[in-house]
Amino acid sequence: MKPSDGYLAPGIANAYFGYQVWLFPGEQRRFALLGIRGQMIAVDPASKLIMVHTAVRQKPSDPASFSEPLALWFAVLAQLGK
Repeated sequence: MKPSDGYLAPGIANAYFGYQVWLFPGEQRRFALLGIRGQMIAVDPASKLIMVHTAVRQKPSDPASFSEPLALWFAVLAQLGK
């Protein structure tokens, strides 16, 4: 894969390569990349913190399953973030 590949162009997404970037609410610029089977990468650019959560769920796309990793993420930010 390289940026010039058509499916990676801005504004283009398909069933196999969708954009899974989510912005957290609030004044800080924080975001997460969420995988269909529970994977998550949470990023806080200001404090240079990144959390990687690996997972392989049997059922894809269960929004409730992100509650524990997100609680951990916000607890880490409360202790170490800016």
